[in-house]
Amino acid sequence: MFRGLWIAGFVSNIGTTMHTVGAGWAITDLSDSPAIVSLVQTAWAIPGFIFAVPAGVFADVIDRRKLLLVCQVTAMLFAAALGVLEMTDQLDVPMLLTGTFLLSIVLTMAGPPFMALIPDLVGPEELTQAIGLNNISYNGSQSVGPALAGVVIAAAGAGAVFMLNAVSFLGIVFVLWRYRPERPGPTSDERAWDAMRTGFRYFRDRPILRRYAWRIMLAFITTSSMVALLPAVARTRLDTSAGEFGMLAAGFGVGAVLAVWLLPRVRHLASPDGLVFGSALVWAVGAAVVGLTTWLPLAVLGVLLTGAAAMATMNITYSMFMLLLPAWIRGRASSVVMLMVWLGASIGGIGWGAAANAIGIGEALLVAAASHVLIAAAITRWMRLAPEQPHA
Repeated sequence: MFRGLWIAGFVSNIGTTMHTVGAGWAITDLSDSPAIVSLVQTAWAIPGFIFAVPAGVFADVIDRRKLLLVCQVTAMLFAAALGVLEMTDQLDVPMLLTGTFLLSIVLTMAGPPFMALIPDLVGPEELTQAIGLNNISYNGSQSVGPALAGVVIAAAGAGAVFMLNAVSFLGIVFVLWRYRPERPGPTSDERAWDAMRTGFRYFRDRPILRRYAWRIMLAFITTSSMVALLPAVARTRLDTSAGEFGMLAAGFGVGAVLAVWLLPRVRHLASPDGLVFGSALVWAVGAAVVGLTTWLPLAVLGVLLTGAAAMATMNITYSMFMLLLPAWIRGRASSVVMLMVWLGASIGGIGWGAAANAIGIGEALLVAAASHVLIAAAITRWMRLAPEQPHA
């Protein structure tokens, strides 16, 4: 059952990454304003900020299988609706942003129950490997999905990408329909509101957890500039085709996979804070390269560097955060961090789009690069990471 769900989830992740590339390309056909283009990233990020914590709670108090089935079918309908609108030339900016926003809401609600289902499908001795396979699924899809989206857009348009995303949800629906858990129903008798308050209270009373959350949010405010502005960079500075844009966007995923492979080999070289600051320098170099170049191969290299550095920062910080949490609160406390991630991405998407409108796209990326290094220097000095010790 885990194997079936993993394969279906990988296909669905490819469809989702294809959607984000398709939406980014489609909005450049509808508007040439960097601020408008960056709103795709904002529309994708805001639901995570609003619904991350409720999603974690619902994963504990609602039947996870039924919740996932409802989410997958609903996501399929939203993606198909966007595909029909684009193919019939009825898609406009408000419709695209609204559809992306609604699809993100549904996938935000599906994330925690999907992850919470994994321990029910594998034994305790296999759980670490199962989580690692899920990370491979996510990062691998970021490498495959954008490149595939570029090919599909070039051949049939963004609407075909949206339709393929809709089809990609069918596998998870099929696997979940066949799945019959031994103990169906909610895993907790706690009321949703009480469970949410417990999670917030636990987080509020522990300053070290808040420090980790702030670090993650601040990092995402600056790193979101690359995702938000990349479609505008591709169209206005690099003058790429749809296929070339897919290759450019795939650099994020390739960089993330490289970071996952490289991190275990360099952890002994520096402290966690030192590695995070080093990652910030690498991200700044990559962002500056993308902001300055008009040559596609060099821009791909810059995107790859930003993808690797952002993944390294998140991997180090989030893994240390998880080690501080007892099992009973892990879902809710980690969902608070996801709230901060999406808050940072939402602020960054709006802010860097406005900055690009005011000073130019390349200049905005250079400001983001400098800001990222300065913020990283400040937080590694005044918000240091705790020693990497698991919760007792």
